[in-house]
Amino acid sequence: MPQRRASDQGWVKFVGWAACLILAASLTYTFVRALTRGPAGIDPLFFGLQSLASTLFLVYSVRMRNRIFIAANAVAVANALGTLAVALGARGG
Repeated sequence: MPQRRASDQGWVKFVGWAACLILAASLTYTFVRALTRGPAGIDPLFFGLQSLASTLFLVYSVRMRNRIFIAANAVAVANALGTLAVALGARGG
């Protein structure tokens, strides 16, 4: 019987999903805060680059067929783009 990869073990998946949920919660908090309190303090360059990085990592995750990273990066892309849209909308472009 072949030995299982470390990433296939239950505790490793648990850690991955826990990290995914924490990341999603923190990014969603930032997005909701920008919607409710306004975009003060939001750097469009930061969220633009985060959107690009998360999109590239999402493509990588899909190619690697890693569901944990696909979920985490899909949420990261959505939140980063949403926060960027709020910041740019408040600045008029």
